[in-house]
Amino acid sequence: MDNAVDLACSCGKCTNCPIHNRSVCSAASADAMAQLNRISHVRKFVRGTVIQGQGEVSDIVGNIVEGVVKLSSASASGDDHIVGLLFPSDFFGRLFAEESQFSYEAVTDVTLCAMNRSGFERFLADHPTVEHEMLKAKLDELDAVREWAAITNGHTTMQRVATLLYVFSRRSRNQHREGGDASPSVVHIPLSRRDIADYLGTTPETLSRNIQTLARAKVIRIINAKHFELIDANALISHSGETREDLNRIASY
Repeated sequence: MDNAVDLACSCGKCTNCPIHNRSVCSAASADAMAQLNRISHVRKFVRGTVIQGQGEVSDIVGNIVEGVVKLSSASASGDDHIVGLLFPSDFFGRLFAEESQFSYEAVTDVTLCAMNRSGFERFLADHPTVEHEMLKAKLDELDAVREWAAITNGHTTMQRVATLLYVFSRRSRNQHREGGDASPSVVHIPLSRRDIADYLGTTPETLSRNIQTLARAKVIRIINAKHFELIDANALISHSGETREDLNRIASY
């Protein structure tokens, strides 16, 4: 974690936090928020930083404030496989475990509201309402993992690609709306093509062919490797093989 920057604590950081109403903090009372403000601090990590390695002591937890973090697991052969993505308001780290089961890497510049794990565990014991919200968030996360497993195992590559692009567009739209902007049509893709292919269980070449197919059908317009414009959301949903309601639920986890 050499590329981490710790920022001085600010008594107003929780009040002004952009994810305050979306994270587990939304269930905190005024007293609980004051305690969270005391035990938390903001940490910034540059893109490519391994925030916590697989097998390392699990000593920090917190919420993603800005950026995207990928979770990966090393196989017996030493290959890394992406098993999940964390977006703003998602919870970082593993509670009640001494060792990290996954590697957490910043795939963009990341801002993390970090807390000492044992300190946050004591906080949850003192504030059952927040603990309940934490449990609900983790159950939602488990549901998301199960739904994504069903998508990756039972869908075509095109359906998987369309689903992920829709999720990126939905999350981007939500973040811009909360910032007071109009819903954007230009969507940022935080992962490299190789990482996306790994996450979807395909190859970079097959991924590129499917993206080009969507572009030729005028479902999306490719701007560059990291950005696309969503032209026809209904067509993207149709290519995913899912309903709009199911896709919105997946994107909201």
